[in-house]
Amino acid sequence: MNLPLAVETPPLVAELAVLLIAAALLGYACHRAGVVPIVGYLVAGALVGPFGIGLVDDPGLVEQMAEVGVIFLMFSIGLELSGDALRRMGWLMLGGGALQVGLTVGVVAGALLLFGVSGADAVFTGCLVALSSTAVVLKLLQGRGETDSPVGRVAVSFLIFQDLAVVIMVLLVPMLGGEGGGAADIALEAGKALLLIAVVLVAARWVVPRLLDPVSRRTGDEQFLFAILAIGVGIAWLVTLVGLTASLGAFIAGLVVSSGRHRERAERYVMPFQIVFAAVFFASIGMLLDMGFVAETIGPVLLFAAVVVLIKFATGALAAVVFRQPLAVAAAAGLLLAQIGEFSFVLNTVGTDAGLVVAGRSADTTQAFIAVAVLLIALTPLLDALGRRVLARAGLRAVPATPAQPADAPGDAGAGRFER
Repeated sequence: MNLPLAVETPPLVAELAVLLIAAALLGYACHRAGVVPIVGYLVAGALVGPFGIGLVDDPGLVEQMAEVGVIFLMFSIGLELSGDALRRMGWLMLGGGALQVGLTVGVVAGALLLFGVSGADAVFTGCLVALSSTAVVLKLLQGRGETDSPVGRVAVSFLIFQDLAVVIMVLLVPMLGGEGGGAADIALEAGKALLLIAVVLVAARWVVPRLLDPVSRRTGDEQFLFAILAIGVGIAWLVTLVGLTASLGAFIAGLVVSSGRHRERAERYVMPFQIVFAAVFFASIGMLLDMGFVAETIGPVLLFAAVVVLIKFATGALAAVVFRQPLAVAAAAGLLLAQIGEFSFVLNTVGTDAGLVVAGRSADTTQAFIAVAVLLIALTPLLDALGRRVLARAGLRAVPATPAQPADAPGDAGAGRFER
């Protein structure tokens, strides 16, 4: 006899259920142990993923959900920042971010060239290391309400530039592998990206308030929620048409909504989506980790991780100091950005397809790169805590700028205020 409920469980339902249960349990355990839940989500992914007990054996499904998580995270961060705050980042974002990325690529590539790695593989590896984790860093800052603090301003400025730089890197990497176009193609795509961002920001400043005002007045919470989601996801999709990442588009959408009077209401509705999908994102990163490989090569993995932290800390802090940030703030921001980011995994896929190899070695170095990236993401809360101790030793406590106490002028050391 066939029972009505004796049907096959859809793969998405089964794998999402397993992942969320594992993430909930380990996230709760980490919280009780005084560790940030992000670590629990990473461990959950490693445990149930293909290199663990294999309960989730289709990472593609989880990766799609993780992409949605990053979109909601970036949208919510955009809601927290105002257009005025972004304008104050100006030169720090463009100049400081460019200096941080350029220094990191140069240092990594130069070191690898000394060890006989080819120029193409050396630059490719430098690009992978130069990117920090937007999702992790902004999640930590957002949790403390410090995205508009002095350290938060430096970190967010550099992260936004890195997200823009991904567009250039995705075009550059195939060229390094002997494919793709030339410098003119890169310049054209970069110009299209900047033009689109300007058009979206200018147009949305007039369109979005006129759209949300009647929706807010004449409809209920359900319609307002759908309007907010349509704006966020719609702009995220729009920017992908010219080669930008959907997460950057979502960030722009958040900035657009934050310029109106519906900012707080929108942020309140988006937050539950962001929390759930962000957990899925971190778990999906953990699923890439082969714990057996890590156990066999723990020494080299720890050594490489330490080298990456030193390079990222030094280049990030130096770039911040050059653009007139206080030494303690620069050091704290350098530590906060001393991990390898989620877009590095995307860029690694592009490079692999073009015939490039991390550090110019073998498939083992690719798995070592993944192990180092996951390890540093898990250690980011500790690096962040170390940076906060640096601030404390300097007699500073970061406090976000408020309307009643405005931030310092552009180019000053602040971008926020300090309490002693």
